[in-house]
Amino acid sequence: MTSFSYAAPQRSSRFLHAPASALILWTCLWVNLNTGLGNILPPSNLNDWQLCIRACLPYAVLPLSAFLLLGHKKIQIPRSAPSRLLMVYGVFAALSAIYSPDPQWSLYWSMDFLATILVAWTFVDRRNPVGSVRQMLQVTWVATFVVAAIIGYQARNSVFGETATGYGVLAELNGLSRSSGVARWAAVPGLVCLVRAYHSRRVSLFLFFICASAASFFIVYRMQSRGAVFGSVAALLFALLVSSRMRRYALPFAVLAILVIFLLDTPAALSDQIATYLERGQSREEFLSMTGRTRAYEHGLVAFEDSPLFGRGQWTDRLTIGEHVHNSYLQALLNAGIAGGIPYFVSWFAGWILFFRVHKRSDRLSPEDRICVLESGTVMMFFTVRAIPETTTASFAVDLLVMVAVYVYLETLSISLVRRSLVRRAPVPSYLYVREDAARLRAAG
Repeated sequence: MTSFSYAAPQRSSRFLHAPASALILWTCLWVNLNTGLGNILPPSNLNDWQLCIRACLPYAVLPLSAFLLLGHKKIQIPRSAPSRLLMVYGVFAALSAIYSPDPQWSLYWSMDFLATILVAWTFVDRRNPVGSVRQMLQVTWVATFVVAAIIGYQARNSVFGETATGYGVLAELNGLSRSSGVARWAAVPGLVCLVRAYHSRRVSLFLFFICASAASFFIVYRMQSRGAVFGSVAALLFALLVSSRMRRYALPFAVLAILVIFLLDTPAALSDQIATYLERGQSREEFLSMTGRTRAYEHGLVAFEDSPLFGRGQWTDRLTIGEHVHNSYLQALLNAGIAGGIPYFVSWFAGWILFFRVHKRSDRLSPEDRICVLESGTVMMFFTVRAIPETTTASFAVDLLVMVAVYVYLETLSISLVRRSLVRRAPVPSYLYVREDAARLRAAG
């Protein structure tokens, strides 16, 4: 990949800013969600055919994305960028598959993981890098919104009905996702729509986004996923802190809503209701064990000690401890050991440094990019909190697709801002002064 030369941003009438090939490959990765190596079997009916085709997509997406990167000029992503660090981690995890109890299984998920980053890099087209990656980010937001809408519609009787706990909703989803997974699908579009609502000048758009956000957060509330709830609260507080517009309009509304709630009920009654909601009908032991997560952490640490340096490949927790380890950092250590875990840990810090670097110069960005930067930081805060009780960016899942889109978008904006600064500081060539003096002499006769 080579660096691009800076050109002043121009308005474009084109709807498609990103390369069509990149959009197609990105769509293939989204279609590949909720499949796996076990679906690559001789199909016997139409449903088996679609599962088999979706599961085979990584075998085509990975080489095609690598070919596109080699055959076209792209911008140079810095080595300290979070997406580059995730790539280093992913390579270590892929190599560690030789130690996996099922190398074919681990290599399959490594293909998905590496393909996600490579495809995201193909969006960084030299002709219009910022517009291209912005479109990737927006397509990602739309994808989460569509899936959340499908989930909300499919489980509408339970979500908007009388179900006592969030787990009652899952019966209508036929194993589509767990409680935390459904809440994650709803939280991302909810956060994005809320940011959009408070930056929309049209009343119709404001009403659409605020209603969509309310519906999304209602699903999060109904699912009773503590990780998603705390992540959403942290993300909303973060948005209020970094956005003066949201502080101006949303903060007074939030304060008023809290005052109304306390006027309608006593603090003691509210405390009991909150405790009941968080406990989800669990016993004290279940609650303190974080619904069995502490057991998974203990088993995961034991498995990590068996191969601490290089790990045992992608999704090794399923193959070694027989369950989801429910922690991104422990998942990374299991997948790639200390060698791959270090760049994975650093990727989180690099992502936040990158965000604040871009946000500090947001006055130099277009209005649309300012909103996208705020959306990116808000969603990143959600996944930063969610990384503790769940797996985020350590293995292939929708979390990885969203966060890689955020990372590559912020990386491209940062490079663009640096290029603009260099162009502004560049001295005017001396031959331009010579031409100017000659023109003045000719004008003077």
